[in-house]
Amino acid sequence: SRRQRQMCIRDSMWRDITYEYAEQKGVHAPEGLHRALNRLSLEQCAEYYQTLGVEGSVEQIAKELAACAVEGYRTKVEEKPHARQFLELLKENRIPIGVATASNREGVLLALERLGMLPLVDCFATCGEVGKSKEHPDIFLYCAEKLGGKPEESVVFEDSAYAIRTAKNAGFPVVAVEDGVSIHGEGAAETKDGIASMANLYLGDYGELIGRLTPVEDVSQGLGNLLG
Repeated sequence: SRRQRQMCIRDSMWRDITYEYAEQKGVHAPEGLHRALNRLSLEQCAEYYQTLGVEGSVEQIAKELAACAVEGYRTKVEEKPHARQFLELLKENRIPIGVATASNREGVLLALERLGMLPLVDCFATCGEVGKSKEHPDIFLYCAEKLGGKPEESVVFEDSAYAIRTAKNAGFPVVAVEDGVSIHGEGAAETKDGIASMANLYLGDYGELIGRLTPVEDVSQGLGNLLG
């Protein structure tokens, strides 16, 4: 059976936090800063802000960024269209679900709880806890192991080009889920066509996948067939 790792909430909030935090600190945020920070852990983001002139220790800056994120996740972050419905479909078919995030644990858990998805999650991990960003496969491998599956038995759902590349190189089938931030990046890979070419399957939203998987007797097998 296939284990799932989900990208199920919108992370475009980080784009706003990136520039709002720089403004609060009185430093210039270069254009495209949110894309540069998108692939970094919270601690790495703090180090980057130091290079822009933000004063304070890495720990202090990371704590401030986390506080901004917690409030955003608590009140603003939205569900990706049909994400909870898809998670419920997986749960009904006894397919375990993991969440692997580069964001702050407290904030993401608050969002998942508010959106009614937390009870559906079997495994939760952050890049900070694993010790490496999604430039490295560690967080995907960790979740797969916790869910009892090998990479080739699991499916990673992602919206960032660099994380899709990482997961694919580690042997995971990958479903790319469209996101307004990730398809307007720098370079050919960070476009809709670039992301689609790297993934096994590209979705505009989870509703597309639900439509292609139902009605089937075995959702796990149906997903496997779609991914080749």
